[in-house]
Amino acid sequence: MHKINLVLYTFDESYAAYFSSYIRNPENGMKFSAKIYTDSEAFRSNVRNQKQHILLTDVTRKDDDPTNFDKIIWLADDQATAPEDLESVFKYQPLKQLLSQVLVAFYEAHGKTDTLMNGKQKEKVISFYSGSASAGKTLTSLCLARYLAQQGKRTFYLNLEHIHNTDLFFQEEKPSAVEVFYYLKNNVEKLIAKIESLKSSDSLTNIDYFALPILPEEMDQIKGEEVEALIQALKDSESYDYIIIDLDATLHERNQAAMRASDDIFWLLSSDQSSFARSQYKLDRDIFDEGIDKTKIHYVLNKVGATMFEGFNDYNFSIETHIPFRPQWLTVNEQTKMLEDTVIGEELYQSIAENDDIYMEVSLVDG
Repeated sequence: MHKINLVLYTFDESYAAYFSSYIRNPENGMKFSAKIYTDSEAFRSNVRNQKQHILLTDVTRKDDDPTNFDKIIWLADDQATAPEDLESVFKYQPLKQLLSQVLVAFYEAHGKTDTLMNGKQKEKVISFYSGSASAGKTLTSLCLARYLAQQGKRTFYLNLEHIHNTDLFFQEEKPSAVEVFYYLKNNVEKLIAKIESLKSSDSLTNIDYFALPILPEEMDQIKGEEVEALIQALKDSESYDYIIIDLDATLHERNQAAMRASDDIFWLLSSDQSSFARSQYKLDRDIFDEGIDKTKIHYVLNKVGATMFEGFNDYNFSIETHIPFRPQWLTVNEQTKMLEDTVIGEELYQSIAENDDIYMEVSLVDG
């Protein structure tokens, strides 16, 4: 995953130190390769012969300053100080918000540039599906997402269910991301630039997600190619190691598209004959003739009791993970189950685990 090359050029040494401390945060380090200059000669000599993506500066530029930047953004004390030919962001705001605005401005101007596309993407897309409702997809998918976030993986949870219950797990009030539906239908090419402003982050788990309202009629109108575009936009943002997709039990084209775009598919089976029969029906009748690779499917048996139903051995599912039934969870809410889990997320991860190299490059150059 290639990072965005960001250069901060300022004579304000206290701001440079503040910025340097913040950009070293591992989350930011996965997005940006940052260099910070507070000396004009060091800036000119070190940056001139290297292609850079973004220059963030509050220094009036001279004729001999390097020009090899895809985007120059002015750090404004107030909007009146910005040069007429430069886009600006307010200097004295929370840096998380400032960097979000920088990303939006960059992607809106350049999209996913060739310099970023040269790197091999390593984002992993994982879908959760079941042949019948109430198999426990949302809880298990969020247990995996939480486990990944705990391991330092940048994780996005995307719920594409007809009627979702995401608010039971992420209970903080967040701004609505209903505009996602608009961009999917009317302006999908701008979606990547809008992800930063539309996403929310759960403070308890560090999972990012869209706080979508429950709008079944909007979800029903989403086409397969729009789902593919949404997943690709999340990947192209280069902000995530894992994208976890929660699907309902229908065979709507949005679900088929999500599974086609997935690297792995967890298919949940409840410990009852109805769940097995419905899943077998879908698989036997080649419903997955839409380019979905069945070798990607990992069968998970959920809520396993002491014994299985009569005729269990007549079904031919290669079950990789068994999740035991927990009687104590009958009396707690969904968020508590997710936060208490120490088994489900790790076991699911072990079935798909790969080694990831995480690194960060930040340097403070003062000449």
